[in-house]
Amino acid sequence: MDEEPFNPDYVEVDRVLEVSYCEDKDTGEEVVYYLVKWCSLPYEDSTWELKDDVDQSKIEEFERLQAAKPDSRRVERPPANLWKKREQSREYRNGNTLRDYQLEGVNWLLFNWYNRRNCILADEMGLGKTIQSITFLEEIHRIGIKGPFLIIAPLSTIANWEREFHTWTHLNVIVYHGSMISRQMLQQYEMYFRDAQVRSGHSHVSEEGRAYFRKN
Repeated sequence: MDEEPFNPDYVEVDRVLEVSYCEDKDTGEEVVYYLVKWCSLPYEDSTWELKDDVDQSKIEEFERLQAAKPDSRRVERPPANLWKKREQSREYRNGNTLRDYQLEGVNWLLFNWYNRRNCILADEMGLGKTIQSITFLEEIHRIGIKGPFLIIAPLSTIANWEREFHTWTHLNVIVYHGSMISRQMLQQYEMYFRDAQVRSGHSHVSEEGRAYFRKN
């Protein structure tokens, strides 16, 4: 067989990007569509789907993100004398906790951050530098530094970074990668909060409804 086997991820909802409200010409009832990005497919292959055909948990996730009110106030980095060594790992998403040596790494990252020092985390392979970096960002997010945070990683590790973010935190993670069309869709639907809702069919995204607040 020359054809590649069908990837079941292609019919699994990854994210909901937008909502659109239309009126059924026959019944006059409102019909709700969602713009869906599918797992393992680029943003440019996103499609509009009826509400009944979209995973409810993904809709709720989209609604929670849209309901979050962005805070435009700038939160300054705390002074160095407020740093305190954490003796025990907090419980992160899914009940995950840091191992002792990972907690030591996160404490060190936070110490340097409080003291405004650049640093490199370079322990042995397999000890969880990705997790230490992610929980470090989670810690400063809890302090009030909402980001956005930019992570630059090799293509071969991006999927792992995204997976670990979802495993350890509730942070909104966007993978900025793909063709020009995909990147344009990322900018249009994922980078900003909207300041208004325009209920006008699939032309729901308009100049009047463009976002003014960057997402975290």
